[in-house]
Amino acid sequence: MSHPNERPHLSRRDFLRRAAVAGVALPGMSAILAACGGGAQSTVNTGGTGGASGSGGVNPYGTGGIAGADYPLARIEAPVTWTIQSDNPVIDSGLPAETGATVRVLTWPYYLAPSVIKAFERENNCKVEITEGADMDKLLAKINSGQSEFDIMFGMNVWAVGRSIAAGLIRPVNMDYIPNLAANYWDQFQSPFYDVESRFTLPYSLWNTGIFWRNDHVKADIAGMANPYDIFWNGAPKDKTHLLNNAQDLLSLAMFWRGNSDINNADAATLAQAKDDIAQVVQATNAQFDHIDYTDVPKGQAYLHQSWSGNVSDAFVFLPKGDQALNLSYYWPGHTAGVPGNVDNDCIMLLSGGKAPVLSHMLANYVMDAKNAYTNYTTWTGFQMPLKTFTPDLLVGNAVVPEHLSSTVVTEDDFKTGFRELELPTDQDAAWQSAYAQLEAGV
Repeated sequence: MSHPNERPHLSRRDFLRRAAVAGVALPGMSAILAACGGGAQSTVNTGGTGGASGSGGVNPYGTGGIAGADYPLARIEAPVTWTIQSDNPVIDSGLPAETGATVRVLTWPYYLAPSVIKAFERENNCKVEITEGADMDKLLAKINSGQSEFDIMFGMNVWAVGRSIAAGLIRPVNMDYIPNLAANYWDQFQSPFYDVESRFTLPYSLWNTGIFWRNDHVKADIAGMANPYDIFWNGAPKDKTHLLNNAQDLLSLAMFWRGNSDINNADAATLAQAKDDIAQVVQATNAQFDHIDYTDVPKGQAYLHQSWSGNVSDAFVFLPKGDQALNLSYYWPGHTAGVPGNVDNDCIMLLSGGKAPVLSHMLANYVMDAKNAYTNYTTWTGFQMPLKTFTPDLLVGNAVVPEHLSSTVVTEDDFKTGFRELELPTDQDAAWQSAYAQLEAGV
């Protein structure tokens, strides 16, 4: 990948889909700890037995959750309230912004609109330096490298939150600097299950995981099927079927197909069945694993693709000349009664090593402003933010999303009915990664 300054200046609608922005593997705690030194992180390990509620001990990192690591693992039915450590306190309220400072931002490629960042710089007489990482492993490695003292990250997956807090990487949030959370965001993100009271996290992007296809080549009425996932096992086109290339999305597809929504508690037999089911799809169709659905389907390299809604919403810009956007269809199976589907979000995180904590709070709040969030979504990133004003009627009516792809717009109700892919206990995560590696290797 070229240096950002060497890339042509293109809008999100011309370039977002050329970068991988989500759904990649997360390192184990050992990878974090190898690069960390001192503080709370020195007491975190991958033993995976103590600390969470029900384990018989008091966890120094938080209360609630389930056992499986040395910090609580958040679940919707077992929320986590994180403990703010004495050596990593909340900053005081009413502090002036740092003078002449540079806010160092870590994020995925093309996840923040340059126009929004430049406006923040002008209004606050500061500089914002953006560093991109291609996957979560590399993003966390950058935090720990010591080469730059990052202030804020846009786009930390929920399944990375717990380990990052326990490793001492995250600065707690002073909500006095973040009025836009209460003013603009869905109620469920005011105090989410993975961070009760929003002590360490702020919501950023959200998506659902569904089915993307070319309806000029796949003639089945996928949205009308009793189980839309059936298309991957019955009628998927040979050499033109693609699946997402990460363990949880891929194996969860097979579990959802069988009606199993308990994807964060899969036993060995369930995981083995899911692996065998995906292997059947691969054998029958020669399916490929990737996450460039936004170009694969428009360009006809795939006719059927497991996909993220944020990648689909404007994939039509990659259609060859003369092709039609109406040839592209997307459906989230969670809209079908009795069929489970994945829905998720990522977070804005203030980083404990940053040197501009006030400005980084202010930048988070600025991006969370309704107008700025709309600009960010419509001019750069295809992944929406959970603002109360972001409705299908608004986004489709303003021609941000083509009407026939309106199902890519995630609603608050989707989060009430969908299922989350969350951090797995250490032993389960290893088993999932092993199963995925075997599928990649054709075993």
